[in-house]
Amino acid sequence: MMTKDYRNTQYCPSLENIADKKKKLQNDIIEKHPRQRNIYNKVRDKKSSYNEQFVQIYNYKCAYCGVSMDVLPAQLFEVDHFIAESLFDNKNEAGKLENLALSCYQCNRNKSNFALVGEYTKKLCTDDGKIADVFCRDEDYYIRIKDEYKEDETIKKFYDKLQLVHQTRRLDYLLMNMKGLYKKLEGTTEGGRLAQAILIMQEKRNKFIA
Repeated sequence: MMTKDYRNTQYCPSLENIADKKKKLQNDIIEKHPRQRNIYNKVRDKKSSYNEQFVQIYNYKCAYCGVSMDVLPAQLFEVDHFIAESLFDNKNEAGKLENLALSCYQCNRNKSNFALVGEYTKKLCTDDGKIADVFCRDEDYYIRIKDEYKEDETIKKFYDKLQLVHQTRRLDYLLMNMKGLYKKLEGTTEGGRLAQAILIMQEKRNKFIA
């Protein structure tokens, strides 16, 4: 069963009120650290409670490809500048929480300094789900560009830059589906068989982790 948001399986909770949750977290950080100007420096620290709260806002999933921490270890997730830091006059503006998104290592490093400007900051927005209007899953679970955007050069460059078509995106989605189903079947004969299949699939996925 396909979901409207290509980043979610039928077992994943939907992303809700991201902007409001991030605004609240930023206010909490500023209240406790009034001299802190670059929120990014607080949120990126994986040992801090702020990082944990930030990760929770995104349901422990990459905002771009949707892979979850059920599939990849937490250390392979990073805090990404949605609009590249290099496009801002100063790091403090770039580091506001509204410009940060949870990203897996693969998406973050591939995206790098990709210049999201103008209308594309809205079309590819991760927080309000607009990015799910641009990309979808095909019948084989690969991430694809929706028909109406296939001739858009910026969309194609973003898609290629993040390597959203890569085999790992498909494996991640299949694993999330399998693990979601396992939670429903745990303790049954079917669940035991599924657990074995998950182990095999996870080992295949781990081969891509450098």
